[in-house]
Amino acid sequence: MNRLVILSNPDSGGNRAAEARFATLGGLSGVEHHVTGAREALPDLLAGILAGRPSALAVNGGDGTLQAVLTALLSRDDLPVPPLYALPGGSTNMSARDLGSGASLRAALRAFLSLRDRPQAIWPVEQRPVLELRSDGGAFFAGLFFGVGTIVRGAEFWARELGAARRTGELAAGAVLARGAWGLLRRQPPFADATVLRRLRFGDASVDAERDLRVSLLFVTVMRRLFLGMTPFWGEGSGAMACTWLDDPPRRLLRRLPALLRGRGQQLRADEGYHSRRTDGVSLNLDESWLLDGELHAGGGRLTLAPSRPLPFIDLRRELN
Repeated sequence: MNRLVILSNPDSGGNRAAEARFATLGGLSGVEHHVTGAREALPDLLAGILAGRPSALAVNGGDGTLQAVLTALLSRDDLPVPPLYALPGGSTNMSARDLGSGASLRAALRAFLSLRDRPQAIWPVEQRPVLELRSDGGAFFAGLFFGVGTIVRGAEFWARELGAARRTGELAAGAVLARGAWGLLRRQPPFADATVLRRLRFGDASVDAERDLRVSLLFVTVMRRLFLGMTPFWGEGSGAMACTWLDDPPRRLLRRLPALLRGRGQQLRADEGYHSRRTDGVSLNLDESWLLDGELHAGGGRLTLAPSRPLPFIDLRRELN
């Protein structure tokens, strides 16, 4: 029998209603259940879990919980990384859906537990990189989605207007997107406030070495789909990361929005302010907050993003259909 470990964040949005269900997991044969505590204690907790060489580790929480676990795993070279599974225990679960767990926490948990008696050789494991982000101050983070500009304004709006109501799921995130797009169209602050980037670079190539860039938004991701199935990336290149940015202001946004959300590059012109490319390195300077997997980080400075080494992720979406 394989040995499965589940690491749960009880404060994640989707886990509050499932606390009783996870409380019984420790009594199942071949299953260990651990609960996250303070973020600074997570590296030691993970080190203890991984010392036992589990067959697989499921992270039960939201995008921020998975990001914290990935950061802890990649901060050290001595931690063995077992096959990872992202359970959709958070609010939007954008990362978990992209990595192959579906929308239902109950169904995803059942599919994960079925691995106890399945030979590991036939597990649907895929090697995928994540983002590694480093600041000039020495901070290190690992995640799947980085954003600045209107994306940050939308996250702040979410926390301020929707957080108290505990609205969750992709439809709530879609409402935030719609509000941000409306603010851009109407040139309404703070959604339409420009973000100034200095020396945006891809590898050794600078987008514009002579002047600051004013963008409405910019994001970098290793994901294949965002929430609501959006795929707003279309650039050429073979890099593991997709980078998309919009000039401030983008022209004909209302007309171009459907093409933007689906990544239809033939309808998105650079001279109208729509840009996308694939790359294995991004660096930029900014003086405002940025977002990584739904978590806001104050302050700017010089930030560098690169793909990590490939990590083993379990994709069980076929078992959920």
